[in-house]
Amino acid sequence: LKLNLMYAWLVTLLFHLINTIIFYFKEYKSSRLEAEELKSAQVQAELQLIKSQINPHFLFNNLNVLSSLVMKNHEEANKFIEEFSKVYRYILQHHDTELVPLKTELHFIKPYMFLLEKRFGESLQFKIEVDPHHEDKLIIPAALQILIENAIKHNILSRNKPLHIQLHANGNDRIDIVNNLQYRQSTEPSTGIGLRNIVKRYKNVCQEDVHIYHDDAIYKVSLPLIRSHHALNPQV
Repeated sequence: LKLNLMYAWLVTLLFHLINTIIFYFKEYKSSRLEAEELKSAQVQAELQLIKSQINPHFLFNNLNVLSSLVMKNHEEANKFIEEFSKVYRYILQHHDTELVPLKTELHFIKPYMFLLEKRFGESLQFKIEVDPHHEDKLIIPAALQILIENAIKHNILSRNKPLHIQLHANGNDRIDIVNNLQYRQSTEPSTGIGLRNIVKRYKNVCQEDVHIYHDDAIYKVSLPLIRSHHALNPQV
C-alpha cells in the first residue's frame, strides 16, 4: 500500500512538474514573440521615418524652397537651413529610441512645421495647445511627424481651402492630432503602414491603445501619453 501511495505521489508530482515546465515554456515563447514583434515594428518605423526624410521628394521640395529664399531673403534662408538641420539631427538621435518626452517631440515638430509652412504658405495652418504638465510624459518618437505627413498626403491644400492641423493635449493623458477632411484623389492606394506601426508600437511597448475617429468633417488620432513608471511593457 505504501509503495502504491508513493508511486501515485510521484506520478502526481511528475504530472505537475511537466505542466509547470509547459506553462513557463509557453510564457517564454510568448514573451520572445512579443519582443520580436516590437523589434520588427520599431525597425519598420525607423526605416519609414528615415526614408520619409531622405527621399528625393522631401529633399527636392525643401531645396526648392531654400533656393527661392536664397534669391529673396538671406536671413530667411539661414533660418530655413537651421530648422532643416534640427529635423535631421532629431531623426539621427532618436530613430532607435522607444519613447521620448513629449517636450522633446514638440521641440522636433516645431522646426518640421516651419519647413512645411515655408513650403505651403497659407495653404497649411497649425495650432498647438499642450498643457505644460503633460510635457514630461512619454510618446513614440516621430509619431506626430508621421501623422502630420499623412494628413498632408491625403488632403487638398490651397489658399482657398487650407488644411488645418491641430495638436491638443489639455485634459486626459492623451495628445490628439486633428485635421479637417478635404480628401485628394490619388491613383495610389494608401498602405496605412505609418499609422499601423504607431498602433503596433504603442501596443507592444506599453499596452496602450491608439484611438482613431473620423466623420465627414474631421480626422482625429489620439495618442497615449505615458507616465514614466508605466512606460515599459512588463511582459516583454
